[in-house]
Amino acid sequence: MKIRQGMTNDIETVAALHTMSWRTAYAGLMPDSYLNGPLLDERANLWRGRLTAEPRPGGDTASCLLIAEDGDAVSGFVYLFLQDDGRILLDNLHVSPELKRSGIGRRLMHRAFGWASANHPGRDIYLEVLRDNDSARAFYLRMGGRLTREFVERFPAGFDVDVVEYTWDPAAVSSVLAPDPVTP
Repeated sequence: MKIRQGMTNDIETVAALHTMSWRTAYAGLMPDSYLNGPLLDERANLWRGRLTAEPRPGGDTASCLLIAEDGDAVSGFVYLFLQDDGRILLDNLHVSPELKRSGIGRRLMHRAFGWASANHPGRDIYLEVLRDNDSARAFYLRMGGRLTREFVERFPAGFDVDVVEYTWDPAAVSSVLAPDPVTP
């Protein structure tokens, strides 16, 4: 498996994985009518906008899409971008449902934190996750995330979801980047 920088020709593949991931992970957490509706078109528009937009202030270092692939198959991706408040939002981390718990998510986070540390040293990284997405929350805790906020988000489709925020301060980011300890 290799991890590479995402490009505009990845839009459709990333949108398809994003959609499949949401339909799997959010079943029962979001309305079926939303998950089974035009979600793929919505995700494709999101990625088209992200990957073809004019560069933000900060140029090429304002955002980063990293793609994990095995041969020609995309197995996961992570997307981060610099927020106006100076923090880095890890807005998407998705792994093919059949490959979860294989280490891909950990490798993507490690590379994402490396990108953030190289391009925006000393900044907090945070993400938002559905409160009831227990497996994702457990993963973020194992990765050293600290629960920093809880709120309700209103989706444009007209429903509310409970969300929690996890944050990694610069010291926690460094600990994720530290090599795994070698055990005898």
